Amino acid sequence: MKPKIQSAAEQVYNHLLDEIVKGTRPAGGKLSEEHICAELGVSRTPAREALMLLHRDGLVERFPRRGCFVKSQDPAEIAELFECRAWLECLALEQGFELIPDAALAKLEQALTPVGKLTRAASLKVDDQLHALILESCPNRHLREMVGQMLLRTHPFRVWRTQVDAPVEAISRERLAIIRAIRRRDRVAAARLLREHIFGGREMILKIAAQQAAAGGAGV
Repeated sequence: MKPKIQSAAEQVYNHLLDEIVKGTRPAGGKLSEEHICAELGVSRTPAREALMLLHRDGLVERFPRRGCFVKSQDPAEIAELFECRAWLECLALEQGFELIPDAALAKLEQALTPVGKLTRAASLKVDDQLHALILESCPNRHLREMVGQMLLRTHPFRVWRTQVDAPVEAISRERLAIIRAIRRRDRVAAARLLREHIFGGREMILKIAAQQAAAGGAGV
């Protein structure tokens, strides 16, 4: 598989995302295009695009004539968000389990094999496609809408977990195990593995929050 080359905006986004989640850029801190350009050696366009993405993901607030500021994140609220997503997405998996096309799953399994040669971007792409398959196969339109909202709201933390925190091989094996359980139509195992995978993100948030609290700084 040919590695995907990240755009300048994606590189800036991932850099700022890492610092925001870790608390290096605390809540309330201003994010100006000028400072980002000077700090990271990029032009204004990728800096502006990265800030737009962070605003879309709910990590940055934009105020007219004042600029962009790091938004305060409540770790307990984020943990509850992951918990809610876990139960809703597992319900969506249950409802559309037999409708998930094996051919699409086979392509995802092939894309993840062997896990030792995967880039982080490639692993995250498969993750996005896997969750999209689960969502698209669910016959309940209201449940699809709710799960879609949960996926959007947890997206930046899923990106951060793949790009920075978790060893890419370990998290790719989690994804591969879910795909293989669905392919062999093991409903119980697939739901359990998906739930554990999502709660892994939840535990990451709690871990970072605890580290920041111990250090006396601002957390996520």
